Order: sequence, then structure tokens, then C-alpha cells
Amino acid sequence: MVTSIKERETLLKVEHLSKHFIVKKGFGKENVQTIKAVDDVSFEVKKGETFGIVGESGCGKSTTGRTILRLLEPTSGNVIFDGENIAALNTKEMRSKRRDMQIVFQDPFASLNPRMKVYNIIEEPLINFGIKDSTERMKRVYEVAEHVGLSKAQLDRLPHEFSGGQRQRIGIARALVSRPKLIIADEPVSALDVSIQSQVLNLMRSLQKEMDLTYIFISHDLNVVNHFCDRIGVMYLGKMVEIADKDELFKNPMHPYAKALFSALPKSHPLQKKERIVLQGDVPSPANPPSGCMFHTRCFECIDKCKTDIPVLKAINNQHRVSCHLYAE
Repeated sequence: MVTSIKERETLLKVEHLSKHFIVKKGFGKENVQTIKAVDDVSFEVKKGETFGIVGESGCGKSTTGRTILRLLEPTSGNVIFDGENIAALNTKEMRSKRRDMQIVFQDPFASLNPRMKVYNIIEEPLINFGIKDSTERMKRVYEVAEHVGLSKAQLDRLPHEFSGGQRQRIGIARALVSRPKLIIADEPVSALDVSIQSQVLNLMRSLQKEMDLTYIFISHDLNVVNHFCDRIGVMYLGKMVEIADKDELFKNPMHPYAKALFSALPKSHPLQKKERIVLQGDVPSPANPPSGCMFHTRCFECIDKCKTDIPVLKAINNQHRVSCHLYAE
């Protein structure tokens, strides 16, 4: 019997996560700015689920993913992974936890060491995690290479000898070799040709079923997210403004920013009536965000309360949460 996503156990719970960067523009305290790249973000991911994070460039999607993994140290908040708050772990404790949490980077070439053979690239995490038996390491490398469609002969080559799609397979193999529970995929297909994107996405989908993986899938491509994800969170200027089931979000976006975002999708039928919402003005600087709701300076449904009060992410129904004063009642 297949359980629905809603009934599954929670693998990851992010609570009020923030990541602020301090930027100096000169000498003296008055020349210090705080950039709120991620600001009070909360969501949860069920076991076996694919949770998508979307938003325009600079909204904090990638920073959120890296802060969850503690590749960037969080400024505040909790990250409860498999029942344990990893935000409170020391460096040694976090190192052992990393085998259960891995990342696939956006640029498959930049994330691979050009001087290492593919076999050594995939094997390296096992050495870092203390697996001393070389026979065991070799078995794991060959096993995961077969899963992602790499032959033994290809493992003896260097990254530059592969195409973009094949290099991303190497990156996926490296992430999988430690047998993780969670993979954060940071724009994993955006650097690939459209013809190769579907191959990589289908590979990730089949691996998810075979290896019982949970994904956080970060992307700016709404069509890819619609194809690949179960639930989606929409980010704007470091804030999570809407979270909903994929079908619900595409049919009925509720936050004004999400409405504008999804209105940019092409019509599914020539006779379909669909109005494009064009936002006015530029995205505010995260170093000097507006008061109240972050989106009020560009919002076409702004009310007075939006300019002064910060909205919170609240449940509209079981499948839908929105951070907007329009739904206060």
C-alpha cells in the first residue's frame, strides 16, 4: 500500500531559519550593512518527497539550501533533520551527519576537480567519511556508477572528457555514494541543454524510487518544477511567501508575487484567456528592505497594513500556506 505524502514522516523541519551577511563599505561602524539573504524561513519536507523552491535570481533559494546543509552557518533558527537539530551540532558531529545530507551543484564542471579521475571524484566522500576498506569503496563506486549510467571504462577518464549531462551524472553519483537520505539539488539542470535536462530529471526520479531519496529541488524554471516536484515553496527577497501542493499552486496561486510569477507561464491552449501580470519597479535591496511586507513596493493588491506590518506564513487550508495580509481573515 502506497502512503500519500501527507501521511509520511517528516524528515526535515526548518524553523525560522535566517542567514545574514555583514558587508563593510569602508571604515567605521556606520559603514557596515546587514544583508538578509534568508529571513525567517520555515517549512518541512516529508520522507520520499520532492520539495521545490522557486523564485527569481537573488531571492535566497541557493543560500537556503546551503544554510540547511551548514555549508553556510545559519545566523539563527533550527534545522531538525531526522529528529536532530543539526544547527546546534559542533563541527565533528556535523561531519558525521553529512553522509546523510548531500548536494548536487548547478554547474557540473565547476564542482568537479579537473585533475582527478572520475573514479577518485566519486570515491573521495567515502574516504572523508572514514571508510578505510578500499574493496568496500570500490564496490560502492561501481554500484553507484552503474545506477547513474556510467561504465567502468568511463571512471578512468577526467571530467573534461565528458559532456555537460554526463558531468552532472558524475555529480549525482558523488552525492549518492554515501547513501544519503536527503539530496539538495541546486539548479541541477539549468546549465544543461534542454534535450539533456529531461534525461537527468528522469534519472533523478528513478534513483529516488530505487534508493528511497528525499529531494529539495531549487530552480527558477517553473515548467521543470511542475514536472518534478510534489510541493513547492515560493521565495521573494529572502522570505518564503507561499507553500502549496504543486497542482494547487499552479491552479490557484494566492500571494500577489506568486500570481505574477505564474502568469508568465505560456498558455496551455491558444484559446485560453490568461492575463500577464507585469510587476512595476525593481526588486528592493536586501541590504535595505522595505518596512512591512517585503513585496508591498511592487504589489498590485497592496493595502495600508502591508506598508507597516510584516505578514506571517499562515495556513489557508491543509495544503496551502500564504504570507499575505489579504488573507488575514
